[in-house]
Amino acid sequence: MLLSLSWRNIWRNKTRSMVVVAAIAIGLWSGVSTMALLNGWIKGRMNDSINNEISHIQIHQPDFLLNEEVDKVFAADSVKNILDKAPNVTGYSQRIKLYAMAQSDRASAGLMVLGVKPRDERKISGIPQTIIMGNFLEGNHRVPSIVIGKKAAEQLKLVNFVLNEKSVSSLAVLDESIPKHLEPLNGKRYRNRATLIRDLKKNLPHKTFEKWADRIADSLATFRLRGPVILTFQTAGGELKSAMFRVRGIYKTSNTAFDSRMAFVDYNVLSGNARIPNGYVHEIAIKCTDNDVAKSLSKELSSTLKNLKIQNWEEISPEIALYAAFGDFMGLIYVVIFLFALAFGIINTMMMSVLERFREFGMLMAIGMKKLQIFKMIMAETVLLTLTGGVVGLALSFIFIKILSHTGVDLSMWAEGLEAIGYASVIYPELTVTNYILVTVLVIITGILSSIWPARRALKLNPMEALRIE
Repeated sequence: MLLSLSWRNIWRNKTRSMVVVAAIAIGLWSGVSTMALLNGWIKGRMNDSINNEISHIQIHQPDFLLNEEVDKVFAADSVKNILDKAPNVTGYSQRIKLYAMAQSDRASAGLMVLGVKPRDERKISGIPQTIIMGNFLEGNHRVPSIVIGKKAAEQLKLVNFVLNEKSVSSLAVLDESIPKHLEPLNGKRYRNRATLIRDLKKNLPHKTFEKWADRIADSLATFRLRGPVILTFQTAGGELKSAMFRVRGIYKTSNTAFDSRMAFVDYNVLSGNARIPNGYVHEIAIKCTDNDVAKSLSKELSSTLKNLKIQNWEEISPEIALYAAFGDFMGLIYVVIFLFALAFGIINTMMMSVLERFREFGMLMAIGMKKLQIFKMIMAETVLLTLTGGVVGLALSFIFIKILSHTGVDLSMWAEGLEAIGYASVIYPELTVTNYILVTVLVIITGILSSIWPARRALKLNPMEALRIE
């Protein structure tokens, strides 16, 4: 009965109640959506890192981790027998890993070269799916193949930026005015991205340049596939060795730093050139069914392979695990800040309601209603008002996040800056059921806390004095 009475009291002043409900709904929608964006952003980084860069588990010879010397290898056969029987392993890849100086006909750059078996690497790595031009080490070629990142290709000057009638007119999909502004550059060819950007800045309006410069440069880029790259590296015996490879593929991930330093070649070619015995590796990378399974499997492997160093993804890249925990915490902080601000609005509204109804409360007390019941009624009104706004806000957030989780939030205009720190420029918001439950609990707590002050004000009411109020 008290709840029914409280619900009717809320809607006696519909305008005021609707304003409060709308404020709570919009505030909660903003807080929850921010939380989802933050979660999606950080989890996207975590997934990209595990899929493209570090995998779930890595196995090394302990001494290799100290200086990453070429001769610190171990026999892969004993580990393969164990991994073949492990139920939650989706794939593993044997790798040779060494530093090399790469030289093209125009420039040179330092690279970390991974010798991999293409079929095994496809089971654990997302790199073959990030190829933007060419192929991933497929095919039997007279000259061995190398796959490098887009940034490394730019450093080695294996990229040209060509402006011709076809490439310029295709830029109309970004902005219809761009082809007209770039007419003076038609027919030009650039070997350097910085030079192209400089000329784009001269020819495009400021706002168009700020918004589309990076996308235009990416659209105009053409890579020199089959271009020669000479790798110079140290062998297991300590000698320097040079070998020529041809670029067969260019990949691009959401991490520019990774793209600038990691290259992939065939395991057999690299082991032969580096004089590493067949079957010996620097690293075995393992992919599991999920992140938690990987942590338990790494403990099992550590107890079995005591002469090797086993690291799970949290140990390989502790900052990734920290970001994940930090993201949840920061999301909650945003929601609490929004609810804290909304609490003042709720208190103000309920206090006005209590002050306007002094005579009504006096009459209720005069006919037998106890002060505790008045207290409970005001608390119920506040909690119901807050919950109504909360339900509307959560429903709006759910629809909003559901749509954006499919379309993504495109931040391409800041892609260069985001990818420089390893984050994708398209964010897919994500919120778990646990997050929704936690937010609902916070909304209820906010409603209860906001009701205490107005309800206490009503407790101090003297029925006789209240009845004399006109």
